[in-house]
Amino acid sequence: MNKPLTLTTPRPPSRPIPLRLPREDEPFFEPPLAALPPPPAAHPVREISPRGLAALAFELYVEGRIPLDDYLLIGFPSELHPAYDRTIGALTGRRARPDRPRDMIREWENRVRELRGSSAPMAELTARAERVLSLLRWLERPELGKP
Repeated sequence: MNKPLTLTTPRPPSRPIPLRLPREDEPFFEPPLAALPPPPAAHPVREISPRGLAALAFELYVEGRIPLDDYLLIGFPSELHPAYDRTIGALTGRRARPDRPRDMIREWENRVRELRGSSAPMAELTARAERVLSLLRWLERPELGKP
């Protein structure tokens, strides 16, 4: 019959649990991907300001993660140009707000849609806008692979 443990009852000696690593020929158990939560977005491109996007693009270029051509596409948002309000802003009726966070992927999806639906399609502008959109999607989910 087991006696209840008290402060004066000596404890049985504990044995360490041996840690055994799998051998090379044994499969290593990994949980199924469906059981894991989705990875967090690598960069908050769905909530970033044009100035923040410019800073992020510069950082990625300096680190060597994007080439110069891609940096030139996403690193210089038009709202950062000093003449934006007199040029593009005058045409669109919107003032520059380079520090207001926004969903950059949605904005570029809209630009691509507008360029494709334009009465005078401009293949080069459309291709550049599609490239920016693919880069932003890669920044959001880098595990999907670089475009």
